[in-house]
Amino acid sequence: MKKPEKREPAPGVHELLAAIYPTIRWDRVTFYEGLPGWVQRFTHGAITLPDPLSTRGIHVFVAEGKWNPCTPRGLGLLVHECFHVLQFQERLKGVGLGPLRVFALQYLARALFEGGDRNNHYEKPAYAQEDAFVLACGKPLASQLCASTSHEAGRELVSSFIERNPSLVRRTSKAA
Repeated sequence: MKKPEKREPAPGVHELLAAIYPTIRWDRVTFYEGLPGWVQRFTHGAITLPDPLSTRGIHVFVAEGKWNPCTPRGLGLLVHECFHVLQFQERLKGVGLGPLRVFALQYLARALFEGGDRNNHYEKPAYAQEDAFVLACGKPLASQLCASTSHEAGRELVSSFIERNPSLVRRTSKAA
């Protein structure tokens, strides 16, 4: 079993995520390709977890072969997981001891009774955000953002996309 590898989204992809979630503290978020071994029995796609050795860090793990932000579906997966980052950071400003964070405990409690799919109270809005994004996103946007080599290169694309889809911008995970 391969250890998850740290990944940096292309600058344009990062600009998109930052535009959709302007209140997220991105300096506290780390992306990985690959899932930790123990998580693989719960998901085969992606998961967002608190950094076990930090009071504020959050890790987004995307399964090997699913890290593909150059497609609308692959970008949608990152949009979904970053919605969970927003949920983490809203509870006590994301502060907590490793996995003992308010959102992690709330999510696990719900998952025991509701599972971790679209029926879960915390998954419903994340899936709704992902679905709305994928519907609005076209293949050219995804590939252009992926190809961008600087944050400035992606800003114009992102600005135009957000201008056409302002409802995708989320400052809170609470329903509008």
